[in-house]
Formats: sequence, C-alpha cells, structure tokens
Amino acid sequence: AGVFSRAVTLRAALLLGCAASVALAAWVGKPAPYLESNPELGRLLRGMALIKAGTALAAISLLWWRFKRPVSVRFASFYLVAMWLAAGASMLIWQLTAIPFAAIAFHAGGLAFLVTAWRDGTASTEVREVRKLFKGRR
Repeated sequence: AGVFSRAVTLRAALLLGCAASVALAAWVGKPAPYLESNPELGRLLRGMALIKAGTALAAISLLWWRFKRPVSVRFASFYLVAMWLAAGASMLIWQLTAIPFAAIAFHAGGLAFLVTAWRDGTASTEVREVRKLFKGRR
C-alpha cells in the first residue's frame, strides 16, 4: 500500500504542478500586442509552442509510467521541477510573453529531465528487464 500511495502522490504532484505552472503562465501572458504588430510571427511562435507542448506531454506521460515504480525523493523532485518548468514555459511561448526566458526555461526543463533520467539507476535496470522479456520475440 505504501508504494501505491506514493505513486498516486507523485502523479498528483506532477499533474497539479503542471496545471499550476500553465495557469500561472496563462495569467501572466498578454498576447494581444504581439499578435497585432506581427501576426505571421505570432502564428509561427504559437506553432512552436504547440510542438513544445507536445514534447512536454510526451515527457509527462513517461513520468506517469515512471512514477508507478519506486523512485528516490531526489530524482522525483528533479523530475517534477523539470516538467513544471517545461509545461509553464510552453504556455509562456503560446502567450507570446517573455519568449527568450520561456525558451531557456523549456530547454532547461528538458535537459534536467534527460539528465535525471540518465542518472536514475532504477529506471535503467527496469529497462534492461523489459528488454530481456522481448529479446526472444524477434
């Protein structure tokens, strides 16, 4: 029961934190002046924001799977902060607000996610076990 409740808590923190960062970014952003002055650039940047949001959703779904298994507090906190950064930054880009800061925040979150996944030894042993299961199915 302890592992299950911890997984539920981590997943709730993931979703609530991402929702809070997206809501805060939506509240801060004022896209109207940017869209009026240069609508083509605004559409291009919003398209980029959709791509970044898709990337963040893919990473969030990976974490949803990862949080089913035991993870240390240190790695869980790095994973969570990375995804909160990426989710909020993609909304800032959608809102056309503080785009240089948002781009840096998004890529910092993505890099933090990748480095954490690389250093997370528990996840790599689980991947090896899954590979063993599928090795004979070729």
